[in-house]
Amino acid sequence: MKLRIAACLLASIAFSFSTANAAGVRGKDSNTSKQQRRVLQGNTPAKYLVQDIQYEHDESGRRLNLFQNLPEKLDTVELEDGLIYTVAGGFVPPGWTVSGQDIFLPPSTIIDDATATITLPNSGSDRLLEGDAYVPEVESTITEDQERNLSELRRQMAVVTGQKTVLAVKIVVSDGAYGFDPSYLECKVFGTTNGSESNCNDSYHLTNGYSECSYGKLTLTKAAARTGSGNVSSISNGVVTVTLPTTSTTAGDGTVRNAVTSALNSAFGSATSLADHLMYCLPPNTMNGIAYAYINSWNSVYSNNWCNNVSVQLHEIGHNLNLAHSNEGTQTYADQSGMMGYSYNNESTPRMCFNAAKNFQLGWYSDKTITVTPSAATIEEACFAGDLYGTAFYGDGAAQTVGIKVNDSGSSTDVYIMFNAKTGIQSGTVEGGNQVMVVTAPGEGTSYGESKLVQKITTNTAGYLLPGFSNTVLYVDSNTPNSHASIRIETGSLCGGPTPNPTTAPPTNVPTPQPTGTPTLPQPTSSPTTAAPTNPPTPSPTVNCGGIFVKSDCNNNAACVWNGNPKTGFCASTTGSPPSPSPPPPSPPTGCPFCASTGQECCGTCIDSGKPSSRGCF
Repeated sequence: MKLRIAACLLASIAFSFSTANAAGVRGKDSNTSKQQRRVLQGNTPAKYLVQDIQYEHDESGRRLNLFQNLPEKLDTVELEDGLIYTVAGGFVPPGWTVSGQDIFLPPSTIIDDATATITLPNSGSDRLLEGDAYVPEVESTITEDQERNLSELRRQMAVVTGQKTVLAVKIVVSDGAYGFDPSYLECKVFGTTNGSESNCNDSYHLTNGYSECSYGKLTLTKAAARTGSGNVSSISNGVVTVTLPTTSTTAGDGTVRNAVTSALNSAFGSATSLADHLMYCLPPNTMNGIAYAYINSWNSVYSNNWCNNVSVQLHEIGHNLNLAHSNEGTQTYADQSGMMGYSYNNESTPRMCFNAAKNFQLGWYSDKTITVTPSAATIEEACFAGDLYGTAFYGDGAAQTVGIKVNDSGSSTDVYIMFNAKTGIQSGTVEGGNQVMVVTAPGEGTSYGESKLVQKITTNTAGYLLPGFSNTVLYVDSNTPNSHASIRIETGSLCGGPTPNPTTAPPTNVPTPQPTGTPTLPQPTSSPTTAAPTNPPTPSPTVNCGGIFVKSDCNNNAACVWNGNPKTGFCASTTGSPPSPSPPPPSPPTGCPFCASTGQECCGTCIDSGKPSSRGCF
């Protein structure tokens, strides 16, 4: 992956400013900074937002050393005009807990437009400077104008169905510009050029990505055409160009971002009313990260060409939709089975959607997603046995289940399972293709929370103990690549239900071959030659059908056949007259006991109860 050295992100990083450096960030002199500082004298309505920043990683998944010490998340505040400021000093009141929630900024809050920061009183960074401008005190009640603007702030961005609009913004500053023309940006975001698909050679982009992943339940369309003014072009085919002749890349991405929002406010009245999602495409060398977005909000910001890449687009708009990162092990972003992991420096690949936890949160496949609660009292609620299909088969009538939540009733962190069929909407999945993927996520799967990939399974008939549970086991009995896996989720002996006694089949077969009939033959020696030599090999596990408790193992033996359904059936002989299993020797040389239900000699642990598939010698 190509190393990219970009300008510093200082304007977006929360610092505890001293009198000197608060005024001099990014080449601003103290007088300029003081002229752009405002002090609030009354309660001011605003919105608390979390900014999630994505940096470039090398091919091994490690963040490039240049960016190792920079933050991935920042606390920010959005004012009623859509301008967003980083909270300086890292001081956030305890009540600010959910990105997107409405708040009030207290009196004496300092807003610094030069650095795009906001300093709260009593934060340790709220030292007033000579020349600070005081914002007159206003009534604590919200005025009509404030209410109108707040109605925009209160939009529920986490709505993930229906039609939503997108505006892509090309940004030009005094010393640089987003390096592609508006028609190219239109192609990369919407799949059209000048409104025509035939003029755009892009098979996978933001709008068809979300449409395909949601099976049409979420459609992203172009913002409506509007006539621009001054340094803001008209909005055409979902794209607008904003030129900032007095702002440079050295001002930092925070300052540039707010200048763009102010310009859109001036040209159209309100930037936040132009579309549900506004994508700001910055000139190169304006920021360190490749992109960032605000959780449960409307704005995402990209560094130059990264604005064109579908994985970055789906990732950042995913943050707007309240999705958190997909992690693996100790590494953030490391789950590469879906778009909330790493992003890639390719415009139209990889073609993939999201992992099991994100799918549950988005709810697009809810009618084919089930919840298993191991603590429940009934088999129907506590167990599962059946085929788990990939999300690419959601529209297929044969696919009854594409996602599973295993609910831990004693915790808000649960387990989510999917089969990552590497076809269709997941044909480009980078990790875990055609495997059963097990992830954990907090918040009952319905709110913002980072997921963690904990296991990838091709087949596992021995079982995998699900994390957070003491005896809930996932079995992957078979795997059909690019389609589905046959799995079971079982807790203790409950999921076996009223299974037939495994000893039922062998006793009914034992009397059939009546070994006592042989003495009627004239030659006593024929008895050993017919029965004895042929009997020893037959009680082996491949022929003793009554000792086989997994349907696939039973059917793989020509001498055996499975009777009943996969969950409660049993294995029996195809002829109905298997050789009689020899009774357990009264005193085996080893001195080991026998399992009563299987007739097996056990020198280890004998599991003599529960579901047939769990009985035997271990």
